Amino acid sequence: MPDDLTPYAELERALTRLIRRAFLPTAGEATRREAGFTLERATYVTLVRVAQLEGGRLSDIAAALGLEISTTSRHVKRLVDEGYVTATPDPDDARARRYTPTERGRDALERVRESRRAHLARILADWDPDDVTILASGLDQLVDTFEADERDRE
Repeated sequence: MPDDLTPYAELERALTRLIRRAFLPTAGEATRREAGFTLERATYVTLVRVAQLEGGRLSDIAAALGLEISTTSRHVKRLVDEGYVTATPDPDDARARRYTPTERGRDALERVRESRRAHLARILADWDPDDVTILASGLDQLVDTFEADERDRE
């Protein structure tokens, strides 16, 4: 560990500001609403995980979200009821279901992503595009490092 932790204190402060800002209720609500996706944030995040796991079981989705199965089940049920996700029998276990986004679900995800990208383009319009690329690369590297550290702790 370095003797001078000043750069890490600055990083911690900046990350705290970013995370606090990113998780304000209004932060994603406007983009989801603009994209025509009116379900709350938690349900949207569940849809993202369902898409990433493509055919995952409820237990897989809950683990990926870091939530209890009962909480995840409510979100997934709402997505199924609203037509964003389909449930199919698990061929390995007749009691279980596998969940996959429907065309409506995939379309909703793409519309939200496009809306988010447009929002970023508007607010970062005065940034040099190379700086945006450097920031994205640095954030990816940071997340990769966090994930590697988490795997090492298991």
